[in-house]
Amino acid sequence: MAFDPINDLERSLVKAATDPAHRPQFYRDFVGADIFVVQRGPAPVAEEHRALSKGETLELITCEHEGKTVLPIFSSLPRLQVFIKKEACYLAMKASDFLQVTQGTTLMLNPGSDYGKEFTAKEVASILDGSLWKPSERWVVQKKTTVHIGQPASYPSELVTALSRYFQKTRQVKRAYLAHYFNPERDEKAHTLIAIEVSGDWDQVAAGAGIVANGVLVPDPPVDFTPITGEAGFKDYFRQGIKPFYEKKKFLGLF
Repeated sequence: MAFDPINDLERSLVKAATDPAHRPQFYRDFVGADIFVVQRGPAPVAEEHRALSKGETLELITCEHEGKTVLPIFSSLPRLQVFIKKEACYLAMKASDFLQVTQGTTLMLNPGSDYGKEFTAKEVASILDGSLWKPSERWVVQKKTTVHIGQPASYPSELVTALSRYFQKTRQVKRAYLAHYFNPERDEKAHTLIAIEVSGDWDQVAAGAGIVANGVLVPDPPVDFTPITGEAGFKDYFRQGIKPFYEKKKFLGLF
């Protein structure tokens, strides 16, 4: 059965499947959307709207996905109906509320469909506690350190293209630069470094960029992100002859 998106969540899901730059926005769209789940038991006589009581137990069906047990969830009622193929009791609720109720469970959005996504228990926890929107690791230089930095022999075109699309949607980003970077005190090999000049919330920009980077092929992984500030560090290297791969366009008002 063809997957024709019927709501904002499904349109966002389809876009995220083909465009890594959209994946940070997909998480936001998912949390704010309604999702559907299948309950155990006979189908109700009629649809009803009610509030769940504190301490109420929900009995939900599970399924197998790639050899593991997951809790299926659906982006719309038609996706659920295609999955179960018979009358059943279903529940619709805000995804943000559902994640709270099912903490510690691996979820599978739209199993058996052309467009879906697995949410691991760890990923769900990061959505709930907000750590999804913070860098996964921080490293602060504690002493004067000599590093090796230059331009990569294998240019990460897919990464640069995806990040550029993401930065276009992120008002805080002014410029972004690329380098091949090696710190012998903490790295086993050289990897990719993205330096970003931002005005605003660095954590959110870096975390979103990390989500984008995880969805593309990078010749020299992993990918690290560093802010360009007025302090000592990489600022001089990038501003002395290195052209940014992304720069926010300035529009002049005409009167």
